[in-house]
Amino acid sequence: MKALATYVMRGRLQSIAISSLFAMLSLIIPPLSYISGAVVALVTLRRGISEGVVIVIAATMALAVISQITMGNVLMAVVYAIMVWLPVWVLAIVLRRSISLPITLSVAALICGLAVLGFHGAVGDTVLWWQGILDKILGESLQQPGLDVAEMQLVREKAPQFMTGLMASTFFISMILSLFLARFWQAALYNPGGFKSEFQSFRVDKVIAILGAILMIWALLAQVPGTLASDLSIVISVYASIAGIALVHHWIVATNSNKSWLILMYLLLVFFTPQILVLLAIIGFADAWMNIRRFYTNRTI
Repeated sequence: MKALATYVMRGRLQSIAISSLFAMLSLIIPPLSYISGAVVALVTLRRGISEGVVIVIAATMALAVISQITMGNVLMAVVYAIMVWLPVWVLAIVLRRSISLPITLSVAALICGLAVLGFHGAVGDTVLWWQGILDKILGESLQQPGLDVAEMQLVREKAPQFMTGLMASTFFISMILSLFLARFWQAALYNPGGFKSEFQSFRVDKVIAILGAILMIWALLAQVPGTLASDLSIVISVYASIAGIALVHHWIVATNSNKSWLILMYLLLVFFTPQILVLLAIIGFADAWMNIRRFYTNRTI
């Protein structure tokens, strides 16, 4: 990965080529979009805002040509630029100017929160809207013989309640992963070990912790999944869970504990995602108030 970052930083054409290439490949393998976004973020972090704009525009034009040839329109390139490159570029600007991971991640959470507010304002009843989408997707499937219709109906009833929060959280995670990869590349090339220290010291700001607690209490009192409070609480929980992950990484290094704990944590995240995210979010919120690090070490990394 360091070799790829080195190539990207050789010049503008290399940056445009790699960002465009991984954007096209991500249409087949979606996670590769993180690398495409990371290229934009790395260039912005290292070379400045205007250079990042050049990469975004040029890569969008290149992707537009490909999408016009293969699909007959340029809409895919425009959507990709808005959903992948532009948000990461904004976060890279914030991180470049503030040199603060908490501020940058707070901006990412704010972007997702505004997106959720806008979606609720535009759609109204989001649960009903998602049910309509699922009806179109599952309509023909329900007619297939041998299919568990009762199970599919349960999916139709339950899934729409969480779809808005899930989509917003996925958007948040994709932005953060691209930004983190770019920051890791930057540290690997110019400041070895810098990202490790920066990430492991990340904590939720107390103001964000208060807002998060209010949102989660609001959602619990409402007891209706799919409401604005419920969707926003999902986003803020994912944000806080990153602080929980950072704290676990810090604990492993500071106490010289077995790194198998990290493997276990990520395995649990894969197989028990909702439960582990909630647990990590609670840890992240608690750390904002208690500074848990002081209980097991007096030194910083």
